[in-house]
Amino acid sequence: MILSGFITKLILLYAMASKKELFNLFYGESKDKLYRLCLGFTGNTADADDLFQEVLIKIWQNLESFRKESKLSTWAYRVATNTAMLFLKRRTQLYDRQTTLDTTVQQTPVAPGPEAAVQKEEQISKLYQAIATLKEIDRIIISLLFEKCSYQEIASITGLSPTNVGARINRIKNSLSKKLV
Repeated sequence: MILSGFITKLILLYAMASKKELFNLFYGESKDKLYRLCLGFTGNTADADDLFQEVLIKIWQNLESFRKESKLSTWAYRVATNTAMLFLKRRTQLYDRQTTLDTTVQQTPVAPGPEAAVQKEEQISKLYQAIATLKEIDRIIISLLFEKCSYQEIASITGLSPTNVGARINRIKNSLSKKLV
């Protein structure tokens, strides 16, 4: 009963919210997730910053086309995924090179601290570097999984079946495990 009332209020908010209000609501709740998705696609912070900005612009420009048939976050992930694929295609064409296993990742400076924090930063950097070597669809899937999207949500965003998503996730995990050894 309480959940039903909350959903009704949320639907009314979506229906009555202005573009700016809807964007601000979405941005406040999803900016970190979207940035991590961008980082997963690009493998470095400089390109992730550019892609993130491009994704936000696309979401703003297309917010009126949001039909409210799904969650705003699902729609935005789809916009982000499409934007990221175009971004990577343009970047590849511009530089005329393919992403390889020796892709370098620009690391943000790590504040002096305990040894464990430094090791964690290095592990995260290696993980993003390994993710950057995956196929585009696999980068999308693993990034969405990191954001705790369900198999059904990932399937909806990628256009795959939930069963196919599950199988791909297993293969991605195995591939990443081998690359991180």
